Amino acid sequence: MTPPPRDTDVGDHGDIPVGWLLTPGKTHLREIVDHVRLLEEQGFDRVWMGEAWREVIVPLGAMAVQTSTIGLASGILQIYPVNPVMVAQQAAQLWELSEGRVKLGLGLGAGFVIERWFGVPYERPLRRMREFLQVVRGVLRAPQDGPFSFEGEIFRVHKYSLPFMEEPADVPLYMAAVGPKMQQLAGELADGIVVGGINSPAHLAAVQRNLAIGAERGGRDVADVDIVYGVPCAVWDDPERARELAKGSIVYSTQYPHYLGVWRSEGYAEVTEAIARHVRAHEMNDALACVTDQMMERYAVYGTPDQCLEQLQRYRAYPGSPILSLMPFRMSDREIMQSLRLGATQLPTHL
Repeated sequence: MTPPPRDTDVGDHGDIPVGWLLTPGKTHLREIVDHVRLLEEQGFDRVWMGEAWREVIVPLGAMAVQTSTIGLASGILQIYPVNPVMVAQQAAQLWELSEGRVKLGLGLGAGFVIERWFGVPYERPLRRMREFLQVVRGVLRAPQDGPFSFEGEIFRVHKYSLPFMEEPADVPLYMAAVGPKMQQLAGELADGIVVGGINSPAHLAAVQRNLAIGAERGGRDVADVDIVYGVPCAVWDDPERARELAKGSIVYSTQYPHYLGVWRSEGYAEVTEAIARHVRAHEMNDALACVTDQMMERYAVYGTPDQCLEQLQRYRAYPGSPILSLMPFRMSDREIMQSLRLGATQLPTHL
């Protein structure tokens, strides 16, 4: 069922842009692109394509040629399975296709995923990210600065010129960063940071402190580092079903050690470790049952469109801007797309 058009007067009067993260599982790419066109028609600022079940470059290329105004971003591209020179080429071509609407979000991914799926040792993450950013930025600037060379501990480049570009591709580079050292690196080198989907005022205050440490180290103004952060969001006419859908995103996060660290810092170590044990044992109903009311109220947006609109107002006081998402966990792709369509047509483009 296609939701009715959104009342464009509802909540669209602020200056904080609302973005969307897409991580559909088996949804056809054409349907994903059609949804991005809907987001563009509704006036949303940016869509982020997650590298979960798909890689991100082909979908972003398809989106670039089927849209004309909405911003496009990888959220995120995992750096272990790929080479930074090739990624810079891909980013430059997306920049070319989109006429400057693309941002490149880079991240480490989870160690067990990298080693299991890609057969790459998950080693020296901080050094790898530092050099990866340096190489990508250097290659993108080569048309202006001349052939790029780099001699690092992990990557080496000799006089690469990005020959198909006459001008530099000014692609903003964002880092997904969970740990303090990685957040400090983002403050030092990146144009922005992508903070995962477990966010509270206290957590984002810690992120800001780490960004400031890195910015000082890099001789930069921390205000120049853009902050975007994830928010699990399930929009449904039935508020109880919306609640269950949003719980799936909370449970999904407990599979990953780096997110368990955030949960510990937020005071939810015991319950999230119990959820993770249930997930590992494939006891999904038990995992969902462990999610508390307090966790839902603090970290998720869920319910009818009016309920979601009310809950979204709390993010007006947060630093940065939210990215709404719904992970395909314990739900069908049909439900995910229905929730996304309802959100696209009924939620505000700005807070």
